[in-house]
Amino acid sequence: MTSSDVEKAVAATEAFVSVLQAEDLPGWAKRFAQIAAYLKVGDVEGALHSYRNTSYAGPGSLSDIYAQDQAAFDRAWSQCSVALRALRKA
Repeated sequence: MTSSDVEKAVAATEAFVSVLQAEDLPGWAKRFAQIAAYLKVGDVEGALHSYRNTSYAGPGSLSDIYAQDQAAFDRAWSQCSVALRALRKA
C-alpha cells in the first residue's frame, strides 16, 4: 500500500461524506467522516475495521437509502468502496 492509495481513499471517503451531508444523512456522514479521520492519521486498520462494520445491505443499510440525487450517491459510494477495498488488498 502506498501513500497515494491512502490519499485516494481519503479523497473518495471525504467526497462520499459530502454527498451524505447533502442528502441530510448525518449519521452516515459521521460514520464515514470517522473512517476518513482514521486514514488521515495513518490508522488504516482502524479505518478498515470501521468500514467492515458498516451495514451495506438489508433494512437500514446504505443500500436502503433513496437519495435525492441517486446517481451522485451511487457514484460516490462506489468510488469510496473501491478505494477502501484497495487498501485491504495492498
